[in-house]
Amino acid sequence: MLRRLNTSVVTFVQSFFLPESQLSSAQKWVLGLVNLGAVVVFWVLSSFLVNDLFESNVYRKPFFMTWINTSCFIFYLIPYLKYEGLTIGEFLSLLREDFYRPNAMCLADLEQSSPKSSTYGSSSDDTLVALLEIEAVDSKAQQDEDVGLWETVLLSFKFVLFWFLANLVTNASLSYTSVASQTILSSTSSFFTLLVGAFYGIEKINKNKVFGILLSFSGVILVSKIDSWDESVPDGAPSSLSAWGNILALVGALIYGLYTILLKHKISKPNSTSERILNTHLFFGFVGLFSLTMLWPLILVLHYTGAETFQFPNTYHILLILAANAFITFISDFCWCKAVLLTSPLTVTVGLSLTIPLAMVGDWIFRGFHINPMYMCGAAAVTLGFLVINKDEKEDFVAEE
Repeated sequence: MLRRLNTSVVTFVQSFFLPESQLSSAQKWVLGLVNLGAVVVFWVLSSFLVNDLFESNVYRKPFFMTWINTSCFIFYLIPYLKYEGLTIGEFLSLLREDFYRPNAMCLADLEQSSPKSSTYGSSSDDTLVALLEIEAVDSKAQQDEDVGLWETVLLSFKFVLFWFLANLVTNASLSYTSVASQTILSSTSSFFTLLVGAFYGIEKINKNKVFGILLSFSGVILVSKIDSWDESVPDGAPSSLSAWGNILALVGALIYGLYTILLKHKISKPNSTSERILNTHLFFGFVGLFSLTMLWPLILVLHYTGAETFQFPNTYHILLILAANAFITFISDFCWCKAVLLTSPLTVTVGLSLTIPLAMVGDWIFRGFHINPMYMCGAAAVTLGFLVINKDEKEDFVAEE
């Protein structure tokens, strides 16, 4: 038993450094579930850490905290370069080569479509064309399986704003509402994912899914009403502002649904339900790089406009919480992406609903949250809506396979 546990731990650690192509199907499924469990615990823990700062009003800086957390993703470039055995210069050369590769493929197609000359001395030209054709075919076959370097960097550039905004409004919502309410409302992201996915033709909507959506939002409305009546909101945030916190949580769920579907759409194979292999280290690394280099001027804008005054952490307690929250976000967001790639978005969406009871238990234990039967009914309605939708989604997924 102990040996099996040690093997499981080692395999879990290896999943952070090995590409999915080197893992067996059983490893992918088990590691995906382990990563999902880590996400559930880490996300709730992060919410409590942020809420601890906001409720005491000692450091209410949601934009700065989000910028720090997202910029830390740049450290994922270190294991990527180490595993690939590349220096920064060698990586830039490969990136430049991958950028020009489509031009080489177009040149090969052009040479192939042009009439071949039968004159003496054309053998060298034929050899060059043949080499270009072989390289083009190999490159296209590889692109069908892997997301290229340049495409991954572009994907990071496109998604950094969505990713940042989703985390920003989620952190900001904790200034005005409880962790349990924020968790429940944020969990509605699966329904936004379903709606946006139907728009892109990735998901299918039927009566069962519509019923699940209505059931879930009835629970959302119930939780929002009860939370607006509750007095246990963060200090410095009037009870009337809890509705604003709930709206921010819903906006974060909407943005999450948008970038989840867009990510799946971008890495899917053409005319297929299967997906290409995305290097998560490279993807997250450039998300952190773009956040670090492009978003810092907004800190100055917010400071001089008075929207969020910049201030360095002035106590050890604040610094410790900021560091712990950055580390948790660093691990949990990577685990989320790995869970999606190793299992399926459906499994991850169902699993994330476990944050609802976990956050409620945490609020009751650590913050003296009053046990309200109607609150529990709202949480149960949201969870039941998840189960209805995802049961139907699983049947569609199995049928397509």
